[in-house]
Amino acid sequence: MIKVGKEIQGHKFKNESSAELIVKQVYFDQTLRQATYVEVEKKEISNEKDAIPDHHADEMLHSIQASGGQFTPDNYPVTDDDRKERDANETMIVSFSQLSWQNDVYSLRESQDEIQATVLADQCSYKSLNKAQVLTESGEELGKVKEIVIDKSGRIKGFELSEGFLSNFLSSDHPFLKVDETVKYQHDKIIVPTDDQHRIKKA
Repeated sequence: MIKVGKEIQGHKFKNESSAELIVKQVYFDQTLRQATYVEVEKKEISNEKDAIPDHHADEMLHSIQASGGQFTPDNYPVTDDDRKERDANETMIVSFSQLSWQNDVYSLRESQDEIQATVLADQCSYKSLNKAQVLTESGEELGKVKEIVIDKSGRIKGFELSEGFLSNFLSSDHPFLKVDETVKYQHDKIIVPTDDQHRIKKA
């Protein structure tokens, strides 16, 4: 089983280019069955020369001054070492199916289909699910989502909980809410059938 917050959020994909690919957000369908999309930040680092004065170029300064020349900001010496890293950040959306599980980590396939951000309109983000209240249909609070657990294919297996009556009762171990078709996501809350607390067990 894979913990989304611990093992995927903020994860850097290995790749052969100079760019860093970092997972910014994982998305799920509203039926809470499957991880659907991943928001990835592509961070391209390049070195570009900037006209930044080299205040350590003492020899060049002395040479200018010795010849009677005047030093101004316009003629301040600049060397090849005057470089500044510039980050060109780009965000892309990829299907979760573009990820593959290898050597206990996810990797991103070299070629990705371009997906428009509009597909996320009806999806649940990890951010929105994390710390969401878990209630029974009668309104009893069972806890709050502490972690989302999936399998390698992205199928949601359940939630680790905290801050609830049952989660406090089971504080010696992480209480785990198994997910099936009866678990719903409504109005930013996760709803389970009343009298269905038996589905919560120690992880």
